Amino acid sequence: MTSIRKVALACMTAAMVTMAVNAGAQTGPANQDTYFTFSQPVELPKTTLPAGTYFFQLMDSPSNRHIVKVMSQDRKQLFATLMAIPYYSTDRPSDEPQVRFLETPAAAGTTATNAIKLWFYPGNTTGHEFIYPREQALKIAARTGESVLTTKTEAEDSELARVDRNGVDAEASTQAENRTATTTTSDTAMTQTPAADSQREPVGAITGSQPEPAATAQTTPAPAAQTTPAPAPMPERNAESTRASRTDLPHTAGFLPLLGLMGLGSLAGSRMMRRARQ
Repeated sequence: MTSIRKVALACMTAAMVTMAVNAGAQTGPANQDTYFTFSQPVELPKTTLPAGTYFFQLMDSPSNRHIVKVMSQDRKQLFATLMAIPYYSTDRPSDEPQVRFLETPAAAGTTATNAIKLWFYPGNTTGHEFIYPREQALKIAARTGESVLTTKTEAEDSELARVDRNGVDAEASTQAENRTATTTTSDTAMTQTPAADSQREPVGAITGSQPEPAATAQTTPAPAAQTTPAPAPMPERNAESTRASRTDLPHTAGFLPLLGLMGLGSLAGSRMMRRARQ
C-alpha cells in the first residue's frame, strides 16, 4: 500500500512540474521589461525624453496588457504612463527589442526629434502602438506626412482614429501605412529583475554609448536605420471594436482544477487497488 501511494505522489509531482514548465514557456516574461538607449531626444504621448537610457515595462493590469510605463534606467523615476493598442505584424518576429518611429525630416542639417510609434518585445509579432493626444497627433502628422493614432476628440475616452497630414480622420484599424515606420533595435534587458538585466549596443537611429543597466556590455558599430516594406492591409475593424480591445480581459484560466481532478483520481485508484488485493 505504501508503494502505491509513493507512485501516485510521484506521478502527481511530475505532472505539476511539466505543466508549470509548459505554462512558463508559453507566456514568457509577463511585463516585457526592456531597456532602450536613445542618442537624441524622442517624443512620446504628452512628453519628450532627452537622450539617455530608459526602462519600458507593461503595467501589471489584469484587464489591459497594453499600458506602458516609461521609467529611468534605475527604475526610480516614472516619466510617463502611456495607453496603447495591440499592433499585429505579419513580419517575422525579431530576436531584438524594436521601436518604430514617425520620422521627422531634418531641416537645414539639424537633427529633428522623432516620435515613437510602436514597441515590439523580442520574439513577439504583437506590438504596442501608442495613442497620441489629438493636438499632438495633428502636429506630428503634419511634419512627418504619416498617419498618427489618436482620438476623435481631445477627450481621452473618445473613439480612436488615425489622423493624416491634412487633419482628416481615418479608421483606426487600418494598418497598411504602419509598416513604413522605421524599425530600430536597441539596448535591452529581457528579465524581470535588475540583477539579471543584459544590454546590447543600439542600432540605427538609437545610438550612442550610455551607462549599462547590467555588469557587462558588447560594443558593435551602428549600421544605418532600416525601413521595413509595407505588406498587405490587415482586415478592417470599426473604430468601436478597436476601442473595445483596450479593455479585453486576458486568458487567466489556470491548472488548479485539473490538478485537483488528478489528485482525486490518484486517491480513487489507490483505494480500488487496495480493495482488489483484499
